[in-house]
Amino acid sequence: MAFEKNAVLAAHELIKKYNTSNPYELAKKCGYILLYADLGDINYAQRDYYKRINVITLNSRSNESLQYYSLAHEIGHAVLHHGFSTAFFRQSGGCGMVNWAEKDANEFAMQIMLARFSDEDVKCMTKYELIESMGLQENLVRYIQ
Repeated sequence: MAFEKNAVLAAHELIKKYNTSNPYELAKKCGYILLYADLGDINYAQRDYYKRINVITLNSRSNESLQYYSLAHEIGHAVLHHGFSTAFFRQSGGCGMVNWAEKDANEFAMQIMLARFSDEDVKCMTKYELIESMGLQENLVRYIQ
């Protein structure tokens, strides 16, 4: 299998390595280039890998909470799917690889988001309350583990 890293463990390892769960700080410490552009109404962000450089572009139309999550999601792709292009998988059919890669990146991003909360907060709040307090869409609740 091309992707063998555990998304949850990889997120925790990155947080521990850099002593932060802030995706902006993580991107900087990982050496990723961060850009903003109008990506339309459908795309939240994209990651391009060129000459061993990760370039993450966030949609300038997205609100701050969604940009924060989207950055964590794209860092997940960079960490978990190094050297792979989801655009390639979309164009080639990919045999379900895009959905699998997106699920991984969402699980990774959710761990980054949850790290902002204390263990006590996570225990006291429902998954829906956590998602609401993050300012995210309810459909992302399935990635809270």
